[in-house]
Amino acid sequence: MPGRLFVVEDDLLFAQRARAAAGRLGVAAEPIERADAVHRLWQAGDVVVLQATLNPDRQLELVQQLRQRTPAPTVVAVTGHLETELRQRLKTLGATLAAHSAMDRVIARALRLNADAPRGRA
Repeated sequence: MPGRLFVVEDDLLFAQRARAAAGRLGVAAEPIERADAVHRLWQAGDVVVLQATLNPDRQLELVQQLRQRTPAPTVVAVTGHLETELRQRLKTLGATLAAHSAMDRVIARALRLNADAPRGRA
C-alpha cells in the first residue's frame, strides 16, 4: 500500500498541478499548510511535495525541519531545471528533486508506485 501524499499549499497554481499529478497516478493528495507540516506526526512512507522556488530560504528551512523528524517523510522538492545551486542545497538536506516536467514520475517513485500502471481516480 502506498504512503500518503501531502502537498504544501503555499501557491495555488502549484498545488493544483501537484493534485492533478496525483490524480493521474490514482492517489489522493492531501493539502497541508506549512505550519502544520512542521508539527505533524509523520508515518513511514508519507510523501510531502513542495515548490522549492517559492521563497527558497523558507522552503529550505521546511525541508530541513521535515527531514529531521522521526520518521521523516520523503520530501519531493520541485524546481526548474536551471536552479542548480538551489537543487544542490535541497539534495544536501535530503530532499528528492523533481523538475516541474517530471513531477508525476518522481511522486510515483516516492510513493513506490508504477507510474505506467493504470489506476482508478483519486
